[in-house]
Amino acid sequence: MAFTLQLTIHLTPTELPLVWIVDDDDDDQYFLQYAFKQALPHIKTRVLTDGLELITALEQETILPKLVLLDLNMPRKDGFEALQELRSIPDYQHLPVVVLTTSNRQEDKSKALQLGADDFMTKAAIQKEILQMIKQLAVDWQLNE
Repeated sequence: MAFTLQLTIHLTPTELPLVWIVDDDDDDQYFLQYAFKQALPHIKTRVLTDGLELITALEQETILPKLVLLDLNMPRKDGFEALQELRSIPDYQHLPVVVLTTSNRQEDKSKALQLGADDFMTKAAIQKEILQMIKQLAVDWQLNE
């Protein structure tokens, strides 16, 4: 008689990142994570480098992030492609996604919102502005709850 042992690990939400930063630029990743640590030290972040990595990570996790910050210009799968795929999957249709990009083009904003982004923000250039932007995101997306 053969026995199999199945081990299930349950992770609590505090053990998982609450905000995912999807951006291929090392400097932007650093500045955003630093701003979160300064403004919202209780918030955990996870960095992903492109849309393909985002979709793969979502499929592997059992607890979804509270917010995804999504850049547009990335290799393999850009922000538009990732957003379109996210919104085509029922489990991710209501996942809050804020496009955070260097673009300030109205066409990019319109396209992102049309594809299902919840908001569109242009990246701030200096750390003080990034910190303020993170604080505003915390209010808008109730990250303190």
